Amino acid sequence: MRRRTIIMLFTILLLASVPPLSYSFRTSRRPLFIQVHAANPLSNISSSQLKKILSGEVTSFREIGGRDIPVRIYADVHVAAKLTTAYPGLRCKTLSFEKNPPASERGLLGISDLRGLRPCFKVLSIDKIFPWGTIGDDYSLEDAGSYSFVMDGAEEWDRDRHIAIVQTGVTAMTRAFMPAVERSGDLLYPVRHTKAITTRADLAMTSNEVSFLDPCTWPLKDRMLFCSPTRYLKILEASGFDVIELTGNHNNDFGSVRNAESIDLMARAGMKYFGGGKNRDDAEKVLYLTVKGTTVAFVGFNELGPEYAFASEKKAGAARLSKELFTRLVREAVSKASVVFVTVQWGNENEPVPQEIQKRYFHLAADLGATIIVSSSAHRPMGLEFYRGRFISYGLGNFLFDQMQTMNTRRGMIARHHIYKGKHITTELIPFLSYDHSQPRLLHGREARDLFEEVFRYSIGAAFK
Repeated sequence: MRRRTIIMLFTILLLASVPPLSYSFRTSRRPLFIQVHAANPLSNISSSQLKKILSGEVTSFREIGGRDIPVRIYADVHVAAKLTTAYPGLRCKTLSFEKNPPASERGLLGISDLRGLRPCFKVLSIDKIFPWGTIGDDYSLEDAGSYSFVMDGAEEWDRDRHIAIVQTGVTAMTRAFMPAVERSGDLLYPVRHTKAITTRADLAMTSNEVSFLDPCTWPLKDRMLFCSPTRYLKILEASGFDVIELTGNHNNDFGSVRNAESIDLMARAGMKYFGGGKNRDDAEKVLYLTVKGTTVAFVGFNELGPEYAFASEKKAGAARLSKELFTRLVREAVSKASVVFVTVQWGNENEPVPQEIQKRYFHLAADLGATIIVSSSAHRPMGLEFYRGRFISYGLGNFLFDQMQTMNTRRGMIARHHIYKGKHITTELIPFLSYDHSQPRLLHGREARDLFEEVFRYSIGAAFK
């Protein structure tokens, strides 16, 4: 009897020593999230580092693998009471992330449930795991893994309502890109390192700026008149691209008839398109897609020209930017869709400081209710802005293109936007560096941080002051 009593006491003590985090995981699937400032270089923390945060042991980001910046912990009003009860060692300020998100706080370490997620923050994975999946070494999103930071009383998580939308910058598979692919002997050589990212998204989109046609051979007769061999369409197909932006200024380089034929090729391959079309009406329509019960809209325009690049009543081309058309289409898209993408092909392709016209139109898009707003013509990664909390990228840079002149034209980003129940909750930026005039290779560590430091140097708005 005495031995049994001792065993029972030992069992009770053992159970009492289990941290609330582990206990919550066994009894609930309601996730909490760690959020930091958009420019914070941290992207992941371990379970042991999380426990130190919750016990009040962490005072600097250096203690969890970041820079030597003091940590200021904020708990969203929806979870603060239960959080501080569960973790009495935690010292934090209570704040409404919806009404007063501390977007400019560089030392931010925010704790919230789904209701407190905001695109202006970066969400950290825990042991490389999010509620929506595990991040592989190649940045691909896999289904495996159990997210550990959960708590009773948090907002319930429904995995079937989460959508990952991947977006790239400039695709122009032409010029020096062509001999590089032929030398490799592998048609899919250009997307060897990125295909897993794009194919595993619920939707993947790219801005294809060059029409597919045959014959199209290297060298081109004119280095500034672009085409892509028809077989290169398989590169987009194998990458899982569902949506093709056609705002580019080179799609009519070999004539509008060839552009229209190229559009037909992509449509037969199951790809949807926007921002350009087989005539003006086609180019100026909003593209609507429904994914997991969420309607997503895509609207695109071309400011740059030249004149022959624009669609007309009977000619294929891009949708010409005007304030009237911009306002009308964005307003229509917002009225019919939960998530609205707006893209523009600007004359500013290389200057990292956005022009006033870019800011003016993109702010107008946000005022009208657009969700994600991106300059699609940038040949280098450019800055971000979170105007009215909306995600704005002034350029993701080149994706599949031959420009190797500078480190800036070689570097680029893939944006992976996360949507939950029709709400944009966060965006991951995936860095890469192009090699051999054709192949993006993923960056990690110091090289990735260097790219992001350049992006944040030119980011604007209250979050980056």
